[in-house]
Order: sequence, then structure tokens, then C-alpha cells
Amino acid sequence: MSNVLIAAFTLSAGHTVYARVEGIEDPTFTVTTPLAWAFYVVGFGSAVLARRTGRVAQVSVLAYLATLLFVSVFYYPTTFGPQQQTTFGWFENDVYVGLLVTATYLGVQRLRRTTLTPQ
Repeated sequence: MSNVLIAAFTLSAGHTVYARVEGIEDPTFTVTTPLAWAFYVVGFGSAVLARRTGRVAQVSVLAYLATLLFVSVFYYPTTFGPQQQTTFGWFENDVYVGLLVTATYLGVQRLRRTTLTPQ
């Protein structure tokens, strides 16, 4: 779960830098805004927290992921205008949300104390 979150936030940070270079960034979320820095600190912090086995840590990460998924589905599309709709923009959005869903699934299974084993 932790590695999936690291991949998600690394991809997101890469897209934030890409948007800056291409001049298509959302003015409220740029490489220079405190909101972006706080988002990535909390995001990568959640990846570290996901390594803990305590129930409080697990529930905290799942609550954070539920919030991110809510924002990804209901808010982010309103800021994803035609200028941001590049191939990399679409790729980043879809893969990022997919990684969040995967991390949520893994977190729920971990909270249920289900062991996933390949067959």
C-alpha cells in the first residue's frame, strides 16, 4: 500500500512540474503555492503512515484516501479544462486515481486482516 501511494504522489508531483513547464498549471495549485507543498507533504506522509500496523494509522490513511477520491471525482474535473487536457494530463489523472483506488482496496483488506496471496 505504501509503495502504491508513493507511486501515486510521485506521478502527481511530476505532473505538477510538467504543468509548470508547459504553462498549463492551475493557478491555485502550482510548484510555488504552499497548498501544493502541503498536499505532497501530507501525501508522502500518508505513504509512511501506511506502513504502520496500528488500527488508528490504518483508519487515518483510509479516511485520507476517501477524501482524495472524493476530490478526484467531484472537484478535480471542474479544474481540468481544455488547456490541461494533454495526453500526459489524461494519463496522470487516470493512473493517479487508479493508484488511489488500488491503495484503498489494499488498505481495506489490511484493516480486515485479510492476507492476499498469489495462487
